[in-house]
Amino acid sequence: MSGEEERLPRPQPKTQFRVLVKNRRTLGDWQQLLRTRLDVCIRCWDHLANAPTQPIGSRYIPLKGEQAWCDFQGERLRQWQYEIDSGARVKVGVSKTYVVVISVSTGHPKENE
Repeated sequence: MSGEEERLPRPQPKTQFRVLVKNRRTLGDWQQLLRTRLDVCIRCWDHLANAPTQPIGSRYIPLKGEQAWCDFQGERLRQWQYEIDSGARVKVGVSKTYVVVISVSTGHPKENE
């Protein structure tokens, strides 16, 4: 060995769905959540990228009532919520080819009360 170490990049598997973010504020909220809950955020992202229409018990469910749908770039999307932990939530809209993160909250969202 030459004495130089190089990191081996982690392979990135092809996912069925693109994962997008609604806006910069939501991206900032996601990045804040990553700093404190990295492992759970990775599980959330992997699920969204591969099986966003599959519920996970009560952790990941489609929303009901007024929150059942959201709009993104002129498209009406079914809205789901991923419970990161007892306080943090990630709301997403799901299309046929992509998932968009609509909002990220580090505390229980007021609109869910």
